[in-house]
Amino acid sequence: MACGWAIAEPIRLTLDESDQPVSEAKIAPVQHTEPVQPIISRPFSLSLTADGEPLETSAVRQASAEEPPTPNQDTSVSVRAPEGAQVAQPAANGPLRVYGIHQEKIDNPAALQGTSRFSEPEVPLNPATKAQPPASPMADAPLSRFTQTPSAGPPAETPSPAVNTKLPPVVPLTQATKEAEAKTFSVWQILPGQTSLTEIESQWGKPAQTRRIDQDKHVRLYEQQGDFAKVEIAVEKDQIVSVFLIPAKSMSLELVEQKFDLTKIEPAAVRDPSGRHLGKIYPERGILIPQAAEGSPLEVDRIIVQTPSAESFMIRASNRSPLDFRDRLNDYQLAIAQEPYSAEAWYQTSLILHRLGRDTEAFEAARKATSGVGSSAEHRLHRTLLIVVQGNLASGIQNTQQIAEDVTVANHVRAKAHCQWGDLLQMAGPQKNREAVQHHVKAIEIASPLVNDTNQDVRRAAKQVLVDAHMALAIDIATGDWEKKEQTINQWLLRSKVYIDDMVTNEQATGELRMAWLTKSLMARSFYNAPFDPGDAIDQIIGQYRELLSKTDDPFFHRALEWETGQALSQAVFIEHARDQHDSALKLAEQAKAFLKGGLAGREVGIADHLLLGNLYFRAGAICAVQKQDHAAAVGWYEMAMNHLTDPSLQSIMLDRRGESLVSMGVSFWSVGNREQGIALTEQGKSLIEAATGQNAALQKKLIVPLDNLAEMYRELGNAQKSAQYTASAQKIRESLGDNTISR
Repeated sequence: MACGWAIAEPIRLTLDESDQPVSEAKIAPVQHTEPVQPIISRPFSLSLTADGEPLETSAVRQASAEEPPTPNQDTSVSVRAPEGAQVAQPAANGPLRVYGIHQEKIDNPAALQGTSRFSEPEVPLNPATKAQPPASPMADAPLSRFTQTPSAGPPAETPSPAVNTKLPPVVPLTQATKEAEAKTFSVWQILPGQTSLTEIESQWGKPAQTRRIDQDKHVRLYEQQGDFAKVEIAVEKDQIVSVFLIPAKSMSLELVEQKFDLTKIEPAAVRDPSGRHLGKIYPERGILIPQAAEGSPLEVDRIIVQTPSAESFMIRASNRSPLDFRDRLNDYQLAIAQEPYSAEAWYQTSLILHRLGRDTEAFEAARKATSGVGSSAEHRLHRTLLIVVQGNLASGIQNTQQIAEDVTVANHVRAKAHCQWGDLLQMAGPQKNREAVQHHVKAIEIASPLVNDTNQDVRRAAKQVLVDAHMALAIDIATGDWEKKEQTINQWLLRSKVYIDDMVTNEQATGELRMAWLTKSLMARSFYNAPFDPGDAIDQIIGQYRELLSKTDDPFFHRALEWETGQALSQAVFIEHARDQHDSALKLAEQAKAFLKGGLAGREVGIADHLLLGNLYFRAGAICAVQKQDHAAAVGWYEMAMNHLTDPSLQSIMLDRRGESLVSMGVSFWSVGNREQGIALTEQGKSLIEAATGQNAALQKKLIVPLDNLAEMYRELGNAQKSAQYTASAQKIRESLGDNTISR
């Protein structure tokens, strides 16, 4: 993960990834197609791990028109950690990784390579006398509460007159004031971006040594200042940009936190790829405390002070548990306060908002990500998905296709694009089923060679694609016209579970993947008649829910988890209904309704949500009406269902199926005496089926039931004319189809 920067990075007291002195950090321009990330100077070496070896085989069988594709059983998942490394805990590592925070190797890290460390300037540097440098952006940022301003020293005391008649030499008042202030001025008070260079010069005088980098940049070394043996100050255009402190002797972490007023700030642990602790970063203050080279973790032998940066907040967010939605969102907002055009911060924000069902906000964040600094094809792919959520499937397919076919895009992103392309084609209807299969298989072909990539972000992204594509192929086979469905679906599901187990074990993935697998497994089996008992899966879903719930008290995540658990139980309802296990189905429907109700808090109900809720409530109502012959109970479920199935956002989606559902609801409302509502629902259902018939004449037979029902309803109301009209219309359709049966 990398943060984008709107302006050039200031000079830092750092070493680069090769442990060589850094003279200047330059940022490469952003490219529209998978940009090369800039090498940014940092106070520690940031690098991705190189843990893993390539797969021995990545062959994946192509989809065939005659039989469903099956996973290549020879494909193995083999992730080998570096020798001596241990798998880090979930909260240990994030997208940014640190190889090491090094002991001081040169006195002046900013010196050019091959030159002396420090040199006395031929002409003493004149103190800056112009306006004070502007305050740090964090001073005005509403989300930062921990900005510390330097306190002025106490006023100098007036010397007492001597008792004897011989007076000592008179010391000028200005000199006495300077000496008094020098005694009270502390290194702990220096704040880059706030403390002025003039103030340092007036208190400490000339530095022991200096090194000029260029016309605007230089480093000053002061020795034996208070508690510190060395104080190195990096200056750019007469502004202090960073301070490197070496204590005279090791200090306690508690003392450092008190002196810098860090006790109210949550630090982020800095770790190497194996999870070994290397230090702490305090983002609100821009302070880094590396782990002492020798001694306990509570000892401090080096301190780096810089202005707060977006990158430091991104590091803390990446170190947090993936389940801590609220705290991660807060860190991303703090990063955005520092760098308003950080594409990665906006992208990560959008991902969480989408999980919470706040898709209008998620789309706006995704839009800012695609127009921000560091924008990538992956950001555009996510925005495309949100375009589909808003109802524009055709545009989503077109945009996803462009990314998938762009050879300049990184392979792991292209694999993800092909997987998303297949998902969108599956949404387009049965006629696109085989195309969906082809793109899901293509996603596996591209991703398979990357599962042991040395770049852990690439490796993890590839494995996630393999999980998603395998589960998607199970859905494709279940909904398409394929033979050997049961056998093939099980193979794809089992292969996806192999990758999930690997990600949980080796890649710090959470149990959310297992919840998704249970949901997709039930969904696949709900699309066709199979002798499958969902009892064991239901127990696992509830168990997984309880386990995830116990891992965090984050209310945002709890809300998302309730919604996703309700989705999973809804699929079990559909299976039990198809198996004629009506009591079990009704009991599960009540459970699913409770979970979904909790997940609806703060959620924008989208198209897919309306379909899920409408279908769930209709199924429960149908069991009450048909199997239980309890129309009063059925109406209770139908009242909830019709609000979703008639929502304007559905427009032309699933016209015939929604129409048939409304016709069935009309019968129950009619039966309990609500005749007006019964007729209205039947008429509305008939109109939807007629619209579907206009697109597909083969659906005309579905009009017979609502026409017959309306004819009977109007006959009982005494409207013989309308009854005769509907009877004639139904009979005309029967004659055209050669069917004289009557169905209500």
